Amino acid sequence: MFQHRTSDEIAHLEGVSARAVDKQLLLAKDLLGATSRFEAARMFAEFEAGVERFYPASIAPTRPEFWPLPLPLPTKRAALNTLSWRQVLAWGAIIGIVTPIALTVAAMVLIVLSLLFGINPR
Repeated sequence: MFQHRTSDEIAHLEGVSARAVDKQLLLAKDLLGATSRFEAARMFAEFEAGVERFYPASIAPTRPEFWPLPLPLPTKRAALNTLSWRQVLAWGAIIGIVTPIALTVAAMVLIVLSLLFGINPR
């Protein structure tokens, strides 16, 4: 319902700061292409039903789970890369450690097979 409230009144009702209300209204104004904060608020009021509420200033949004690490490749469930910087760092460390080990094991297997079959590598 469009009630012509001030930022302070909205902030008090939502449990956030007036500055957070102003930022959200300016963001909505820019996203909606409105010419003024009043017009953005009017447009927001018309489509309010499906919009999430503000997080209270004392409660931060939940962080994405770190473990188990999602694959760093596109899948049917996640076509875009949505890894956090911590997950990217973890995958970088895993790849940096596993790659030399895998190359060493592959070289050892080749040497063992060449010795088993009597192939002289010289």
